[in-house]
Amino acid sequence: MSSMPNIIKLITPPIIQKIARLTNNPKDRLREKELNKLRLLPRYQPTTTNLLGTEIEIVDACTFLGGYHEIIEGKIYEFKASSEKPLIIDCGANIGLSVFFFKTLYPSSRIIAFEADPIIFNTLVKNVSNLGLTDVEIHNEAIWTDETYISFCREGAYSGRIPKPGDRDSMIEVKTTRLRDILNQKIDFLKLDIEGAETEVIRDCEDRLTNVEHIFLEYHSHMQEKQTLHEILSIMQKAGFRYHILEAFSSQHPFMKRELMLGMDLQLNIFGYRV
Repeated sequence: MSSMPNIIKLITPPIIQKIARLTNNPKDRLREKELNKLRLLPRYQPTTTNLLGTEIEIVDACTFLGGYHEIIEGKIYEFKASSEKPLIIDCGANIGLSVFFFKTLYPSSRIIAFEADPIIFNTLVKNVSNLGLTDVEIHNEAIWTDETYISFCREGAYSGRIPKPGDRDSMIEVKTTRLRDILNQKIDFLKLDIEGAETEVIRDCEDRLTNVEHIFLEYHSHMQEKQTLHEILSIMQKAGFRYHILEAFSSQHPFMKRELMLGMDLQLNIFGYRV
């Protein structure tokens, strides 16, 4: 009879074992309760959450949960820096999940973060303060190929962007920063999640990408625009990167039906690294 627990462990499916652990761990139960609360909220309803250990503000529970799963749990931005004080450029910082992750990974890192949406930017500022993150420089600007002012379409969560075909509502004017001007120094990690402006920006920075050690680029393919994935990969390859690609959004049966999300038929996460 003494061996029975081991037999049960062997024949119990992993999911049941996980549920048992959640039931026995008060922190896990509280976390799951908080996740369930957020799952029930309607889109674009501002609220707060303590899932990061300190209360932060969020602008949309749906996209927060996606980011939490991908960034905090999935550690999609995890990288190995050559020092304990890496310089990280975060283009498209949103409410600060990525900034929090980078600071957890490298507490002594220096981060320069950009967020174009003014409402989301204010949330980012509050969250950086509430989380006690230091050496974080935050700019309420869009990343572009010039320092100017440009139209920006507010989506209200993760998908605000420089207008694409069909975008007409929630237009504002935002200030821009030319990314190229920042890449005149060694950059340990460059995150480029700028909702469809990535091709123009990386094209403008092409000859300075040699200063970047790691690059994460989210590629957005808009149905009404020419696809430029081949150009992005060529630029990265010429800059000395080896790349790895993961699916972020795509149709499962594209020959039969091409699903769209905000006009996009494909999103890919591209990781560039040096070997």
